[in-house]
Amino acid sequence: MPTPAILFSRLMARARLRHLHLMVSISELESLQKAAESIGMSQPGATHALAEIESILGVPLFERHSRGMRPSAVGHALIPLVRVAIGQLQACAETVASMNTGGSGMVRIGAIGAATSGLLAQVLPSFSIAHPEVAVDVRPTAVDELLKLMEERSVDLLACREPPQLPSNLQFVPLLGDRYMVACRASHPLHGSHPPSTSQLANAIWLVPPPTGISSRDFDALCQVLGIVPPACWISGRSVLLTLAMLQKRDLLVFIPRNTIVQLLDAGALIELDCGPAFSAALPPIGLVVARDRTRTSQSVRRFISHASDRATDLDVMALAAGSSPDGNVS
Repeated sequence: MPTPAILFSRLMARARLRHLHLMVSISELESLQKAAESIGMSQPGATHALAEIESILGVPLFERHSRGMRPSAVGHALIPLVRVAIGQLQACAETVASMNTGGSGMVRIGAIGAATSGLLAQVLPSFSIAHPEVAVDVRPTAVDELLKLMEERSVDLLACREPPQLPSNLQFVPLLGDRYMVACRASHPLHGSHPPSTSQLANAIWLVPPPTGISSRDFDALCQVLGIVPPACWISGRSVLLTLAMLQKRDLLVFIPRNTIVQLLDAGALIELDCGPAFSAALPPIGLVVARDRTRTSQSVRRFISHASDRATDLDVMALAAGSSPDGNVS
């Protein structure tokens, strides 16, 4: 059995980018013919290329079945790694294209929803004016995928809350305070109650938060403390537009981090319902996860970090860290 060093030498000497592209395409389309067409290869050429990479590795990567092809056990293990490699090549292409058209670099940011609407929406407009030569790619990312993107070097920065276990080579820079709130449409029957009674909240229908997020856990804990089991609308997701549609078309309440929907509040599409201090508890701040050694990052990334930090200071957004109730009092 070849050692890892031998296999690596074979890949470096004989593997081609078309091999990698073909592997991913076959896994996605489950057909050699469709995969060949999608990447501009003839079917005989694709057949030969697949045989080449399997010969290099010494194992079959796909199995044939009645409806096409599926990855073998080795294929299942390798394809996610190959997909990351292709993603890095795409990032190279984007960077070169940006610089060829007058750009001087790219900043790739993995971001949770609250960081996108709360932090980046405040920072990026002014950053694009100050540094029009820098391209920025924001990638919406689930919390449990954030550090994986940094480990794979698929992104340069993370915009999120501080991860519980941060590798020693990374650090968290807090920039934006946050708190919970209850949102609804302006015509909701409870709008105007200051605040609604516990029985009114117990009888209201609540849009359930995404089960894997912090809101779901904290909302359940809050209901237990209040001794209520309110009826629920079991439509959950991380899409802000889905949340907007549900709240605008039904008399629903949602318990949600304010920064997740701050743009909708500012636009008047939703309103905040004053339900008392228990429903406006402070959340950990939003900020950037960055490399501890900044010398290893590009000048464009360093410029973005500096601009985001300055912009947060200018806006005094850290004043939100303690949380404010809708009447302006600190909760």
